[in-house]
Amino acid sequence: MVALGGGSIVPATDTSDVNGYASAEWTLGQEAGANVARAVLPAAGFVTFTAVASRGQSGGGGGGAGAPSPGQSSLAAMPDSIPVGSGSATITVTVRDDQGNPVPGAVVSLEASGAGNTLIQPSSPTGSDGLAQGTLTGTAPGAIVVMATVNGVVHVTQTAQVTVTDATTPTVDHFAFRLQPPHDVRVGEQIRLEVALVDASGNVVPLTGILMYLGLFPDGSDVPTNSRLVGNRFVATENGVALFNLAVNTAGSYRFRALTDQLPELGPHGPEPYLFSLPFGVH
Repeated sequence: MVALGGGSIVPATDTSDVNGYASAEWTLGQEAGANVARAVLPAAGFVTFTAVASRGQSGGGGGGAGAPSPGQSSLAAMPDSIPVGSGSATITVTVRDDQGNPVPGAVVSLEASGAGNTLIQPSSPTGSDGLAQGTLTGTAPGAIVVMATVNGVVHVTQTAQVTVTDATTPTVDHFAFRLQPPHDVRVGEQIRLEVALVDASGNVVPLTGILMYLGLFPDGSDVPTNSRLVGNRFVATENGVALFNLAVNTAGSYRFRALTDQLPELGPHGPEPYLFSLPFGVH
C-alpha cells in the first residue's frame, strides 16, 4: 500500500513463492519529495519502504527543486534558551537544494545530544517553503545540540543549540580561572588550567555542556596566536568547570583568554566579556 507521495503499486497484493518472496512494481508520485510504501503481512505487521522523487532540471534552468543540500539547508532553534521541565523550543529545518531553492516533500528526522531531553519529530514532510518543525524540551540543565537528517541520508551541516536553565541554579556572572598557569614554563611543557562559571559571589554555577574555548595572546597584544597552542582549546564544562591541558610551542610572554558563545550576555559586550590569566613566560 502507498503511505505517502501518491503513485501506485501493481499488483496491490501478491502471494509469496516457495522461497518466501513476493514482488510488485512501485510507481512514485508525480510530485518531488518523499514517497513511502508499506508491505503488510497478515499477523506479522508491515515493512516500510522509502524513496525520494526528484524533478529534473531543463537545459534552460527551469524545473523544480533538486536534491536536498546538506550545506544549503539550515537548522534553527527558537528560543535557544528554555527553563528546565516547563519550556520548549521549536526546531525549524529549512531544506534547500544546491541552488538555494526550497525542497518540498522531504522527510526530516531530528536527533539531540545527551540525555534529559524530549524531542518531538516533525509531523509531516516539508511544505512548499521547504520547512519542517519539531519541538524540544529539557529535563536537566545544560546545553543540547540538535542535528537533522533529510530523507534518511542527507545530514544537514548546520546544528542548533538549546541551553536548558534551572530556576534554582544561580546565574553565571563571569568566568574564573581556578587554576592558573605557572609564571614560567618550558616550550612544549604541559599547562593545566581550569575555567569555572561563577555567580556574582564567586560560587561555581554547575552547568554541564557549556563549550568554553581559550585564546593565546602575546602579553600586551589583542591579536591571538592560537597556532602556537598544542592541545584541545575547546572543552565543555562538567558541573561548571572546563579542564584544559595545553602547551605552547614558541617562547614568549603570553596570556590566556576564556570565552564561550553559549553565554553571549557575557561577551564581548557583557559585564566581564573576557577573562585573562596572569601573564606567564615560555622559554
